Amino acid sequence: MVHERKFLAAGISLVLIVFILNLPFLHSLPLGNYFFTKLGLPVYGNEETMTGIHYVGVTCTGLLLIGLGFINRALNRHNVKVVIAAAIISLAGPVYIVNAMQRTILSGIYAVSYDQENSRCEFTLNEAEQRL
Repeated sequence: MVHERKFLAAGISLVLIVFILNLPFLHSLPLGNYFFTKLGLPVYGNEETMTGIHYVGVTCTGLLLIGLGFINRALNRHNVKVVIAAAIISLAGPVYIVNAMQRTILSGIYAVSYDQENSRCEFTLNEAEQRL
């Protein structure tokens, strides 16, 4: 079934990277947005209005297509089924995994998602030191 193990390992690695970059992080944004911001890379074409090309999405799509191509080349049989399953899992899986963890293991802790409509943030500004 496996024709070339190196391509399979590379393909699975790239699909896992896409899976990790799509995990919802703070405020339900993908973890890829956080990484791009920390690296100083733009997330959107127009950062002020958060519109334009979503560079994280373009990067994830490219990595996913390359990874799926590697998996397709590595397998002799059932390659179409495995590629479709890997694509669905890498794109839809992160949200379901986080929700399942919060319902079971992390019940009562909403560190990754919260109800934005019923949430409120208040702060006071110390004018003498200009810090929060």
